[in-house]
Amino acid sequence: MTDLPTRIFKLRFIYLAIITLFLFLHTLPNQTNFDFIFLPDVMLSLTFVWIVRRPDIIGPILLTLTFLFADILLQRPPALWSLIVLCIGMFLRARAIEFQESFFIYEWATAAGLIICCYALQYIAMRITAIPVYDPGLIVIQTASAIILYPIFVWLFRPLLKIKILDN
Repeated sequence: MTDLPTRIFKLRFIYLAIITLFLFLHTLPNQTNFDFIFLPDVMLSLTFVWIVRRPDIIGPILLTLTFLFADILLQRPPALWSLIVLCIGMFLRARAIEFQESFFIYEWATAAGLIICCYALQYIAMRITAIPVYDPGLIVIQTASAIILYPIFVWLFRPLLKIKILDN
């Protein structure tokens, strides 16, 4: 049950293209009347879906470089979010087989708990190091939206992330 190497590289390219698109949309100058701009963390939900559904696609190097690039581009504390997502992502990757044999609600609940853990770790680390912290209300909204996006991305990318069985 393995895919061709070309399909794996194609899926990695698709993942990077989607992340790049969302980073591009996130950095566009917006003219709104609000003091804040609410954008759900699409990258986190998308990455967790891809790690759980296809752990062979997103390895630690790709995950780290993607989120480090996003940290620099979005002017977040460098490598803090990357490290948190790397640790949680590798935890999910180790448990990916377990999710294939269980109900979706278990997968979603685990992903929701880990998304909450990601944001809590970032908030605690930023408080300890005296880095200006984001508004906690916005963090809660962003966390909730990332949790809500998870099943949408599972449904959206299910056909793409199926393993193609090679015939001999």
